[in-house]
Amino acid sequence: MLDELAFLIFIFCILTYICVILFSFKRKKHTKLKFLNEIYSNWVKNQIKDENQLVAIQTLRNFIMGNSAFISAFFILLGLLVGFYSSGFFNNEPFWVITNFTLGLMQISLNIVIIMFCLINFSLSIRSITRLSLIITGNPEKYSKGAFNGLELANKTFIAAKNHWMAGVRGLFYLIASLLWFINSWFFIIGTILITFYLIAIHDVKLF
Repeated sequence: MLDELAFLIFIFCILTYICVILFSFKRKKHTKLKFLNEIYSNWVKNQIKDENQLVAIQTLRNFIMGNSAFISAFFILLGLLVGFYSSGFFNNEPFWVITNFTLGLMQISLNIVIIMFCLINFSLSIRSITRLSLIITGNPEKYSKGAFNGLELANKTFIAAKNHWMAGVRGLFYLIASLLWFINSWFFIIGTILITFYLIAIHDVKLF
């Protein structure tokens, strides 16, 4: 039952992290993520005001290249995992006493789900950054119709790109924990708890 417990702890830690992040955004107290969002918003405004937008386009291009590198690496990892599973490398013990649902299938399924989550978020980040590059060069400050405002749209687009990128990177953290499951269930549990503690207490919310 250790593997089943490890999986439940993994799910609990992810849900805890999501709840803490959502709660931190609703609080009036500043957190690291809130502070960074303000800086990002100010960056967008400054780049729109700057007549020479070469720096902004270069920065956005670097952002896209970084996301593309992650996507390529995830596709390679996905291919390796599928190849290993097809070769019968994984554990064939039943998971939760279900004969046709093995531990190996659960492990590979968890990794594939996380990889797909990361791929989707990095792809959406590229989509938002590409849209932002077009918005910035289209003089968005001149457009304001009804509930739509060019500056606000540019800001929201950049924040959306950042949020998708952040979700993809956080998925990468938990992918590392899930890969530890192939080595040992205790490594999986300890890795999951340490990563969740690091993200909440030190990196994103900074409780200390």
